[in-house]
Amino acid sequence: MVLFRNPLRHIPVYADMSCSSDVFKPWRAPLDQDFNTGLYYMKATNRTIEMMKYWIASRERFPGEHDQTVFVRIKHELVSELQAKIEPLDTVYFGGFCQYHDDLEKVCTMHACCCVGMENKLHDLKDIAADWKNYTSLTPELREKGGFKWTYPTVCRDSMGWREP
Repeated sequence: MVLFRNPLRHIPVYADMSCSSDVFKPWRAPLDQDFNTGLYYMKATNRTIEMMKYWIASRERFPGEHDQTVFVRIKHELVSELQAKIEPLDTVYFGGFCQYHDDLEKVCTMHACCCVGMENKLHDLKDIAADWKNYTSLTPELREKGGFKWTYPTVCRDSMGWREP
């Protein structure tokens, strides 16, 4: 993951947990989003401590499953049993290789999701970091003009068998 600017102002203050999503669809209910636990923010409260305990304990119910898979399976339980408020993070601000936007004035983070292999992730994140460096070196007038786009994450998308849109 690459951090471009402070993301905290885009995290809902009313949520117990805010979690990145592979593909954010604003018309979907929060729990129907494609959550990705590669980035999440939790308030330090008694409820979130219980959420973490529940999540960790739930791994025993799903042996061999990744923590993200366990979270997806228990998210409704967290809400019903602990009254947790879980909100997705908008990919406009919290982008990832599954879904990213070319509005570099808004993006706060870029996550190497939808990618298999650490070397593949590092390769494409280096391209993203270089894009950011090029973008931030532009004059304000050129930035305002727009048209700047991220380098397509070819290595990561190839690792998933995706084709360029």
